[in-house]
Amino acid sequence: MRILMLGAKEYPFGVSARYDKKAGGGIEVHVEKLSKYLAKEGHDVFIITRRFPGQKSEEHIGKIHIYRVSFLYNRYLRTLSFNFLSLFKALLILKKYKIHIIHSHGMVASFFASLLSMITRTPMVMTPHGTIDEWGIFKIPLKLFEILSLKTARKVIFISRFAMKRLTLRRRFSYTLLSNAIDPEDFQRTQKRKHGSVIFGFIGRLEKVKGITPLVNAFKRLPEDKCELYIAGEGTLRQEILKTAETSKNIKFLGWMKPGEFFSLIDVFVLPSEEKGQPLSLLEAMASGKIIITSLGFIKDGITGILTKPDEKDVYRKMLYVLKNFRKLKQLGENARKESKRFTWKREVKRFINEYRSVLKQSQSSKICTFI
Repeated sequence: MRILMLGAKEYPFGVSARYDKKAGGGIEVHVEKLSKYLAKEGHDVFIITRRFPGQKSEEHIGKIHIYRVSFLYNRYLRTLSFNFLSLFKALLILKKYKIHIIHSHGMVASFFASLLSMITRTPMVMTPHGTIDEWGIFKIPLKLFEILSLKTARKVIFISRFAMKRLTLRRRFSYTLLSNAIDPEDFQRTQKRKHGSVIFGFIGRLEKVKGITPLVNAFKRLPEDKCELYIAGEGTLRQEILKTAETSKNIKFLGWMKPGEFFSLIDVFVLPSEEKGQPLSLLEAMASGKIIITSLGFIKDGITGILTKPDEKDVYRKMLYVLKNFRKLKQLGENARKESKRFTWKREVKRFINEYRSVLKQSQSSKICTFI
């Protein structure tokens, strides 16, 4: 098959961290890994993404074909400008390579994918990657994008049970629930600890919805000589976190890092997120065998991690509990590591391929019926 991927804001993952305050995240990792394993299975993948300084506008790596377009470096226009220019690039690729499937990621990209699908009659599948609830005043236009995208898509592939429940409420469309996944090659078994203090950590977008503020405030209440907090990532709260790190001797801000490198440094991963779903960082922490404290029900409380409410008081209580019982709770990390083996790309990519084939079969049947 020939699959066109829309919505990934960078390739490879991490390149935008030097230029963009709101660097790439879960969508970009998801698209990169899904494309890698699709290519391993013999499929051609075409990715349209943003172009950053020093990058080629076109690049071909085996069966992965990357096309980069310009965009406006503006908080409000970068996403729209990128997707608008992607539309024209996509039209050329669709015509030249006779693409079989358009797979869009995120609601804005899915709107433009809907237009492409209607113009070219190429079947489209979409992955929402969450909901539009966190977008504030932008929810109104995004709601229109959502309506058109769900109506146009031949299949909606959810990787979040929460998003699936929210979007399927009182609506009828074809959908399935798959999973995000991890690449075991990215994670090595952590070396034996050589430090005395317990190192808590957070990696991800430095945004309010990720719960970074209650995490930092909760950590400040812990015994200063017993633990440290490492924070990695980029986002709108970067300066606030940087200032906190400069005035606290046991809080370190590491900037953008590869997840595999970050998880090798910490003992406990803390994610008191207000967002719901299955963030990639949670799977990465599991694969790294870390003790996990999170507000997300994806982990099993007391078995593969510890559940907390996304507020300062409860996060503090759970962090203090781990600090006092660290050695006893290390088994939770081992349990999480074993659980993560259910979510590898080698296994999950076959389910995506089956969905693509199902959509193609349905599309071909529709054309025959229309002709008759």
